Amino acid sequence: MNSFVKLPLALVLATAATTAAAECTDAMIGEKTTEISTNMQALAATDPEKMMEISTALSTAMEAAANADDVEMVCTSLDEILADMNS
Repeated sequence: MNSFVKLPLALVLATAATTAAAECTDAMIGEKTTEISTNMQALAATDPEKMMEISTALSTAMEAAANADDVEMVCTSLDEILADMNS
């Protein structure tokens, strides 16, 4: 790949990374936690064992994110938990 192509590709990747970080807001965290809460209530009725597993994972992930004081880590953890819930 020549330098002419590498520079625009690097700029696109850098912009995507910056955009992803900028997208993690308190509002998004609130939306994700609300969705998780709703899904947890449904799981309590249909699959209590999976609900407990996800609850433990959520607690562990949020404790790690709080200790790291990393908002992006919070969003990533919530996204992973939502993906697990929807699988």
